[in-house]
Amino acid sequence: MIPSPNPGRRSARPVAGVCPDPTGFDEWRLRARESERRGDTGAALHQYDRALAALPEPESDTRAADILRSMGSVYRERGELDRAERRYKESYALAERLGYLDGTANAGNWLGVIAMGRGHLAEAEALFTRACRTAGRVRNERLAGAIEQNLGILANIRGDLDAAVIHYRTALRQFRSAGDEWMLGLVLNNLGLLHSDLTQFAEAAAAFDEAHDLAMRTGNTMLENSVEVNRAEMCIGRQDWEAASAACARARTLAQLRNDRQREAEALKFQGVIAREQNKLEDAAWLLGEAESLAASCDDRLLMAEVARESGELYVRFGRPEDARISFSRALDLFQALGARLDHADTEARLARLLTD
Repeated sequence: MIPSPNPGRRSARPVAGVCPDPTGFDEWRLRARESERRGDTGAALHQYDRALAALPEPESDTRAADILRSMGSVYRERGELDRAERRYKESYALAERLGYLDGTANAGNWLGVIAMGRGHLAEAEALFTRACRTAGRVRNERLAGAIEQNLGILANIRGDLDAAVIHYRTALRQFRSAGDEWMLGLVLNNLGLLHSDLTQFAEAAAAFDEAHDLAMRTGNTMLENSVEVNRAEMCIGRQDWEAASAACARARTLAQLRNDRQREAEALKFQGVIAREQNKLEDAAWLLGEAESLAASCDDRLLMAEVARESGELYVRFGRPEDARISFSRALDLFQALGARLDHADTEARLARLLTD
């Protein structure tokens, strides 16, 4: 079930002190999209606000639902999930009231993304399934592809890698058919990460290279940032520490420029892993501590679990088994709550080794 917006809150409201200007809507929306592609999230939010203010009757205009959803996505990319969720709920409520099926499917999909990030996998699956059905009704191939991608991510978290591959490849076909390079790059990035998890490094590198080329061609700095994070993880898997460090540095710089705390936390986590594997334990402790703080500020529980697991390994290196046990146990609890079966099994094995040594 889609939660309703805050009681008494209007779904869309012009910015105070700005007179409605119907002729300015398209221009403000275009500027906002360009700012978003450049990673200038502050400007994008301001410009989306101005686009919303340019609508004479936002309460009865489906375009307002689209703008609210776009603002939610900017907040989500900044790691401000509560604000993102609020905008998505407002968008959904307005679209539902206006009978705007495409809008309800889009907002429902993003609410599923928020739920998935918080570890509410059953809720996320229900939201994705409903959104997928609605996208089919309105014949929105691009949206259907986006939902297939998210179902692939969900399957990956649950450890069902075969299902994840099917969802990703279905999404790739739909985006190639629609000629949507923006979304095609996102799926290739996720597919590369899946290949990396399976230690299929050549296939992973090819997917990341194609995704990176698409990001550069379309000016998609968010995708470029995510590819560099995932490339770092692949290089760590290959124990190519120099390439992994370079990818982390690029990812962290991009994240800071974009005010993206979530991806900065991921880059810090991998920098901590690299430092630990190079026996720079004090550096690793600081980096993982910074990653933990940022992940908590974003309420990214999967990332919090991953950092806790890597911290457990660090404590093993320090010769502090009790601290290692606490970190592994915290990671186990988080992975179990998330339904991340493979990660849970991996962490359980690490804890078992610690207890038997």
